[in-house]
Order: sequence, then C-alpha cells, then structure tokens
Amino acid sequence: MRNFTKKFLVGLLGGAMLFAGTQAFAAQPEMADRDNSWQEEAATKIGGWAKYFSDKYGIDSAQIEKALNDGVHIDDVRNAAILAKLSGKNFSDVLAMKVDWPQVAEKLGVTHEQIKNFYEQERDEAFAKRAGIDVQTFKSLIKDGYRPRDIDIAGRIAKASGKNIKTVLDKRKINNTWDDVAKSFGVDMEKIMPPPPEHPQVHKPDHHRENKPDQSK
Repeated sequence: MRNFTKKFLVGLLGGAMLFAGTQAFAAQPEMADRDNSWQEEAATKIGGWAKYFSDKYGIDSAQIEKALNDGVHIDDVRNAAILAKLSGKNFSDVLAMKVDWPQVAEKLGVTHEQIKNFYEQERDEAFAKRAGIDVQTFKSLIKDGYRPRDIDIAGRIAKASGKNIKTVLDKRKINNTWDDVAKSFGVDMEKIMPPPPEHPQVHKPDHHRENKPDQSK
C-alpha cells in the first residue's frame, strides 16, 4: 500500500495523472498551464510568476520570488506551493524539505486523496472559467459523459453565438468537427480558440532540478 501511495503521488505531483472516466489531465498542460493568466505581460517575468502563484495558492509572493531568483525550478515552486496550501505549512519550509515530492507529501501528512481532489477542483474551475459556465454546470456535463476539452470548445462557441452550451454540444456528432459546429452557428474558430501562449521563461541553473523519480518501480 505504501508503494502504491508513493507511485500515485509521483504521478499527481508530476502533473501526469490521468483521471479515469474524465479523460482530463490533472495538472499540466491541460489545466493551469493554459490558464488565461499565462497570457498576461507580467507573467513573462519572475515578479509575474510570483504574483501568479501567490494569487492562485495563497502563498507569500516574496517567498516565491526569492525561490525563483535562487534558481529553483518552476515545477518545484508549484509543487511546494500546492503542498504548503494543503498542509497549512510555510512555503519556504516545504521547499527546503524537498528530497522528492512524494516523500515531502508523506512527511506533511498530505494524502493522495487530498492531492487528487485538489487537482480535480483545479481542473474543474479552469475548464469552467474557459467555457464561461459555473463549476457545477461543468461537473454536471462531465457526469453526462462529455469530455472537458469538448465542454471548453462548446462553451466558447455558445458564448460567441449566444446559444446554450448544451445546444452546441448536441450539434457535435461523429461525422463532423468542432470547426463544422462553429460555422453552423456563424462563429470563427480562429477567433475563439487562439493558440496556447508560450510559457514564461525563467533562467535556472540545471543543478537545481533533480531527475524525475522512476515511476516504473
């Protein structure tokens, strides 16, 4: 059981947990990495990163900015911020504990269920925001069998056309595409689905980044 928990946490904290039945990635890139906040000019600088994580996870921006200036990898900053939020501990103290993130989670008493629920909520909020609907509506559509990505696109088309999102979703069939659906509502897909923004680049020495844990064991 302990080995299973560790593997589970490795997957979640590495951003590679695929949720059974929802077909949505827990963290990256389908979630927060494509949040509209990434498109802001400020997020291209360390100060912007610090504000982004501070606003999202309730962490002191000065601590985050110091970590980034010290060369800590952005993935490690995010993982430390999440565990600090879930455990109620100080961000800098959590960051200093790192050997590998699953071990840190265990020491902090953060369970895989907490992390799973955290990522699900983060996913739901991000997709609902992008689709222009409330979180409960998003969850209801997921239960109805719709995929998060389809809900996202349908929500954008619905907003642009003034239609109900369910009406738009029902137009998507096995023999057509979302571009076809958009055109049927008089919507230009290129205008409502801009290409994902590039991630802000922060220079970091390689020695601050450890190799990812081997998940095959």
